[in-house]
Amino acid sequence: MDETIDTYHRVLSVTGITIFAKNNWDSKLWLSLQLFNVLIGFLTIIFTSSFVIVNMSDILVCIQGACIWTTGLIMFISFAICLVFRKQFRQFLNEMGFKDAMLEMPLIEYVLKLEQTGRMNELKGMVVNSQEKLLKLTRVLLKTYVFCVWACATLYLSDSVLRMFTREDDDLRLLGFEMWVPWSLKNFNVYLITYAFNAYSGYLCCVAYPGFQLTIILLVGQTIRQLRILTYILLNLDELVLEMTGQRGERWQANCTSILSQCVDHYIKLKRFSNQLNVICRPFYLALILDAIMLVCVCSVKIAISDKTSPETMKYYVHELCFIMVVLMFCILGQQVENECARLETAVTENWYIFDRTHKMHVLIFKMALSQRMPIYIFGTITLSAPTFTWFLKTGMSFFTLVMSVLDEN
Repeated sequence: MDETIDTYHRVLSVTGITIFAKNNWDSKLWLSLQLFNVLIGFLTIIFTSSFVIVNMSDILVCIQGACIWTTGLIMFISFAICLVFRKQFRQFLNEMGFKDAMLEMPLIEYVLKLEQTGRMNELKGMVVNSQEKLLKLTRVLLKTYVFCVWACATLYLSDSVLRMFTREDDDLRLLGFEMWVPWSLKNFNVYLITYAFNAYSGYLCCVAYPGFQLTIILLVGQTIRQLRILTYILLNLDELVLEMTGQRGERWQANCTSILSQCVDHYIKLKRFSNQLNVICRPFYLALILDAIMLVCVCSVKIAISDKTSPETMKYYVHELCFIMVVLMFCILGQQVENECARLETAVTENWYIFDRTHKMHVLIFKMALSQRMPIYIFGTITLSAPTFTWFLKTGMSFFTLVMSVLDEN
């Protein structure tokens, strides 16, 4: 776990986000750096929005600017959420990130102390191995995501420099990211400062995107993992308790009901945690999907009207692919939460008929609680799910077809 936490901290602390810091995470020095980067993100939105507005008459240039505007918007929203809700995210990590909340269940504490075969050993292995796999997966995803965004930002920056030299543009107006600036760039020193701002804001994306989004994925992944463990316990409740008591009887029945109560308590904690996280992240989910629809559209248009194999076009391939994969990851997570809740709802009624009246009453109450699930809402009743990803692709391609038809008419 320490390796994963350190990796997250190294990435996010570059921008002053220290929610993964072991000590002194809320210091004023780190907060000042975080505020500075939020300001840079806000200025990026102002400059890119101005660029798009100024070039509305030239749709091709406007499309280039829109690619950067959509990216900068999500970067600013990510930084703003991390700043405004930094204490809440720290609390989320204390609950689900820095420790394994499953270990708080008395049954799990008991199982981890045992050295035996059977269902108890399977449950022990599931708890330990699933935690290791989740941490390793998120760590690898974080590093891969950082590399992809870094490659995309580098393509934008290097391409502009290459074009400036090959075309011998004496006006020095080719920047790494298409931004409108309220000053002349003919002065080389002014150009260098402006280019440095472009480079800094571009590489901020390499931190804002992977760090913030993988933090959410880690927290939601923990929810999915713990739902799976609860499902396993309930599916094998009879056998697990038999291994503890040796035979059916009053003691067996009492232990079964006790373990069911533990599962109910833990599910309530999971649902509360999921709801609180969803309240904070819901605006981000909505902005991400709407932003990604626009970006998929403008990148696809830019690719369609450009030389498909030119170095300049490669950045749009990488840019579009990154956004599609991000939306896919979140939709898969949302769908997986829904699937695990459905499996848990089915598991709670497994072999219900072999238990006594009190246990059956607990099962009925738990069943009613599970029927509400814990969907990840985006807006209204729309959830993160596989159908949402399908809708996202169809809408993006519909806008692409519309813009291409307008370009053909012109």
